[in-house]
Amino acid sequence: MKKNILWMLATILVLCGTMSGFAQNQVPQDLKGIPGTWTFIAKLSNPEDTIIVVPTDDLKNLNEVVKDGNGAFLFTTNLTGTKSFLIVTPSLLRHTGGFSIIVEAVPGEVLTAQGLCERGKPADGLTFSGSKFYEHYTEAYTIKNTMKEAKNAQQAIDFIKAHPNEEVTATLVGSVGCYATDRFEEYLALLSPEVRNGRLKSFIDNEIEEAKAYVRQMEMENKMLKAGSKAPDFTLNDINGQPLTLSSLYDKILVLDFWGSWCTWCIKGFPEMKKYYEKYKDKLEILGMDCNDTEVKWKKAVADHELPWKHVYVPKGSKLLNDYMITGFPTKIIIANGTVLKTIVGESPEFYELLDTMFEEE
Repeated sequence: MKKNILWMLATILVLCGTMSGFAQNQVPQDLKGIPGTWTFIAKLSNPEDTIIVVPTDDLKNLNEVVKDGNGAFLFTTNLTGTKSFLIVTPSLLRHTGGFSIIVEAVPGEVLTAQGLCERGKPADGLTFSGSKFYEHYTEAYTIKNTMKEAKNAQQAIDFIKAHPNEEVTATLVGSVGCYATDRFEEYLALLSPEVRNGRLKSFIDNEIEEAKAYVRQMEMENKMLKAGSKAPDFTLNDINGQPLTLSSLYDKILVLDFWGSWCTWCIKGFPEMKKYYEKYKDKLEILGMDCNDTEVKWKKAVADHELPWKHVYVPKGSKLLNDYMITGFPTKIIIANGTVLKTIVGESPEFYELLDTMFEEE
């Protein structure tokens, strides 16, 4: 998730080129916070004088924060409900170093961060403190981040058992849902009613839904044609009614794009696909695989959207969707010399990042 957020944020920065500032308020001396606001204070051992603070649900709301005279970053914002914020250095978005972290912001609370942030290891070099919500945040934050590597929720479950009455346990709910799916409801019940139904209820409900979506995605990926599999060969009619055989296109990296004129996200992805096709067309071939359409609607969509790559029509009843284990649209399958390299379901930044990695490293 974080990878996709960073990709989208970098795109927004390029398109917008500007960031909104904010009023630097006085740090609450008693660290009890101000009702209806969230304050983030950071004293970080890194060479940059700027960080960017942005809510993960509104990536266009960029806030540039500059070190004050005491060498600290101070950010205060109005907040009506708990949400996550991305803290990122400009250098990371330029791929020249830097770091990023995602923290939970709670109205009326103050979060302080101190230490060394290294790219890829933010949890190892930071300690958190602040108002009451954040008393055990360092431990919870570290568990949540290391859990992604271990893909095991036991540490989070132990933490929830030890701190059932602390609101910070809510920050672990989503991760438990992802890595302890079979007993999720049981572990969710460990939260005290005061925490489960308190001021973080909406946040917890959202974490539950995101965890369920993650599990569905993993289940879908398990049904995909695996990397290293031989791509089933086929012959279908192209847009001019001529037979086209898949294996005739193996002189380049090949992308099979399973789509349809009825698919909103397929259509939304075309501008970025066209840009990347133009960028790498000497090394890349795209074969549009139109599905669940009439031939008339297929040809009209290709013309209307001016799609420059090759196209074939998958007739209704074809076993090809089963052969390629297609479970959603769009699905993009990257093939090299007849071997599947990657299957990506949905319009995801991961597809374009992978193309850049493949071709820029040559």
